[in-house]
Amino acid sequence: MPRDLLALPSVALAVSLVGCAAFSPVKNGMDEMQVEARMGKPDTVRKNSDGSETWEYPTGPLGRQTHMITVGSDHSVKDVRQVLSEEYFSKVVPGMSREEVRRLLGRPAETSVFPRRDEEVWTWRYAEPGPMLFHAVFDRSAGTVRTSLHEDENLDLTADE
Repeated sequence: MPRDLLALPSVALAVSLVGCAAFSPVKNGMDEMQVEARMGKPDTVRKNSDGSETWEYPTGPLGRQTHMITVGSDHSVKDVRQVLSEEYFSKVVPGMSREEVRRLLGRPAETSVFPRRDEEVWTWRYAEPGPMLFHAVFDRSAGTVRTSLHEDENLDLTADE
């Protein structure tokens, strides 16, 4: 067997470990500079009414996690949560605005528009318990019409097992 082929498993392991290192744990009390050193710049920063900020770290479009980190006015971490889960999806209710859903779940992996039905569909991928999809369907002139979730048949996370 050629030497190059023998090296492939080692290279794959190294690449996967680098990917894991990019999402080193962030803990309450950490300084915002430490967060940026570990996670990089956030995708989105939202100002909250209490003077804190929420930093959004999505791993899309194929990523299955979005971390929301609340940084207090003292520039330290107050809260860290992974929001692509059924716990947070259950908080999406009819009548919510796009901005409310975006604040709750972060940037969707995909957005589709269906003009004939006057609907816009936002989709997030997540892995609870396996590869899943969550959809928020908006009436384009009102709020959330409905939500749905189902298995992501296009990606099998267990294929390598």
